[in-house]
Amino acid sequence: MDQHWKSFTSNVGPLGQRITRGFGNLNQQARERFGAVDVDDITELPDEYRKLEDRVDALKAAHTNLGKIARAYENEGYDYPTQVQESITQISAQVGHSVTTWASQAAKQANVNVNVPQTSAPPTAHKTLAHALSRGAASGALELGASPTSLAGLSSPTSPNSSRTAVAQEETKLGEALQKFALAQDRVGNLRLTQDDAIHGGFLQPWSAFGSQIQLAVKARTSVREARLHLDSWRQAMKAAEASGKREKVESMRQDVEGAEDKLVSATEEAITVMKRVLEDPQPLKSLAAFVKAQAEFHQAANEVLAEAAQVLSSAAMSAESDYMSSR
Repeated sequence: MDQHWKSFTSNVGPLGQRITRGFGNLNQQARERFGAVDVDDITELPDEYRKLEDRVDALKAAHTNLGKIARAYENEGYDYPTQVQESITQISAQVGHSVTTWASQAAKQANVNVNVPQTSAPPTAHKTLAHALSRGAASGALELGASPTSLAGLSSPTSPNSSRTAVAQEETKLGEALQKFALAQDRVGNLRLTQDDAIHGGFLQPWSAFGSQIQLAVKARTSVREARLHLDSWRQAMKAAEASGKREKVESMRQDVEGAEDKLVSATEEAITVMKRVLEDPQPLKSLAAFVKAQAEFHQAANEVLAEAAQVLSSAAMSAESDYMSSR
């Protein structure tokens, strides 16, 4: 770099200086990549800085990988069976509204306050596995004689002496069981939607926002890399001038090298501060705690619903088996 070139770079303005510096950095980076620079001529960064870089890399990888997987909770149908093609009939007003009505009546019987639908408009056909199971069971219950508007209101045989009495009784028992199964699955599906909302607000949103903090650390590290390349490019130029015996040129470059050294030190200290702040931020831990809390509450509530349904259906199965055996 002769005096004319140095004079040019000092007069091109900030934009031109950035372009010139960027070109020098790219040239230095390329030379290092292809082994045109001795390892000893590459400035070694502090051990503390390099260890923090490794930790930030690990944090970034964990943040990215878990975030990709957990985004499944943004899609309501993440557990919906793709092989099921529900027809318009299956998710019609009769099935959907029957489940809603049954649920309201069941809640009233348990003295639980519920919002009873005031119109016959069908509820939303949620695309979850539990809701699909509920609709399938409710459709079967209705086909076996369940009333669309009453809980456990399956038709009884018209005559005890009818030849279809036993069959009708079995249909009644199975219909009632399907009705209870539909109610339990509907409740589980609603609980799952509540869990998903909690995970979205308590985990996904803050987890995604924390990514911007990681990017600040990445940006600070980029500044260090650029400052290091800039310094080493000046050192290479000064080394070439020394080898050529151009003392005046060496002396003129020395000030630029010292300035580049100061910038690297400043950029490294700033990056260390930023990386420490990101690594010590409690937000990822808080987000994970919210994630697990939402899951725990869902599984606990779902377990209570299914345990109650299992007890009822188990009793019904034992009673049906006893009746079956006694009739043989």
